Amino acid sequence: MGYRDYFLNHAGCIAVQSEATIHALERSIPLRPLAMLLIGVGNGGTVEIWRDTLPEGSSVTAIDENPAAAEIPNLDVILCDMRDRIAMRQTLKGQWFDVIIDTTGTMQPYAWPFLKAGGVLIYESYIPEMIMMLVQDLASGGDSWIPGEEIMRIDTYQSCAVIEKRNPRVVPYLNVLTGNFAEVKPESEFIAAGFKRVISA
Repeated sequence: MGYRDYFLNHAGCIAVQSEATIHALERSIPLRPLAMLLIGVGNGGTVEIWRDTLPEGSSVTAIDENPAAAEIPNLDVILCDMRDRIAMRQTLKGQWFDVIIDTTGTMQPYAWPFLKAGGVLIYESYIPEMIMMLVQDLASGGDSWIPGEEIMRIDTYQSCAVIEKRNPRVVPYLNVLTGNFAEVKPESEFIAAGFKRVISA
């Protein structure tokens, strides 16, 4: 059973989510053992749902700045203001996550360093201008409010954005060519433009 089924059948603490976000979560989060960080827990329902949904061996860490969230029974919510870089560093020091879901709508970058390469950071209720800036900076090869060399892809949905992290590249992506016949444009033009021929062993 996937996240959507658990969400629709949940009978514990209240959880609220856009249908588009539910679709994005199902597409973006693999159902394998993983470490998840939830930033902003609301009434606690999503924490319960993810703990039920993820396979055995997974962990769900929840942080929130609201002291009332820490009083929700059986959730173990850690108090932390995710807009405070130092507080985030002190709270999450030594931890690495496969998935980070930020429901606060503030789109702070301070959780990014704690995301593993290959993992995804999901911003619910994203700020369109910030995502557009990130996409433009990534397309132009520049840095942004998240380091561009660490971004593999950005997927946007009506209600959330999914950003996949990669290991930083030491050298830029290469333009490559393959094949033996050039009936229209000679190979020399591609080579002159900086393309490199792929040679496989």
